Amino acid sequence: MHMRGLLGSKKLLTFVAVLSVAVLTAVAAYAALPSRDVPPSGVPHGTLASESVNVLSVDAFTRAINQAHGTNAVLQHLTFTPGQSTLWHTHPGPNLVLVVGGELTLTDNHCNVTTYTDGQGFATGLAEHLAVAGPAGADFYSLYFLPADASVLRTPPAGESATPPKCAS
Repeated sequence: MHMRGLLGSKKLLTFVAVLSVAVLTAVAAYAALPSRDVPPSGVPHGTLASESVNVLSVDAFTRAINQAHGTNAVLQHLTFTPGQSTLWHTHPGPNLVLVVGGELTLTDNHCNVTTYTDGQGFATGLAEHLAVAGPAGADFYSLYFLPADASVLRTPPAGESATPPKCAS
């Protein structure tokens, strides 16, 4: 009986040792991940500024929020390489963008061009627009307000371009 208890203790000790190593490895791997934790005081205040874009389209926001069948909100964190473009596109609902690194240049459907940098933001209505990352790229968050029955975030899909407005031809 004593031998059986000793073998059981060795198995238990081995199990605890293996489990401890696994836990320590997992903790070390997690600690090695880049931190994306930002305390609220460290988040830049976004400025929803855009005199050149029809972003004050209260109608687009009102329609999105007052959908009889509901509204979905989708938040994306995007990182664009220098010069990367969204191509011309639209959204099925309004979209709020907050730049947190680099710069993003927005061209609206009237070909007005505005560049946004850290802590600045803009809102797009339902009209076509194009965004291009600056020379250092762009790090930004995009919050979409979509009708509950929307099946896409943008039209056309990423990688494809809508027909540019006449002013861009």
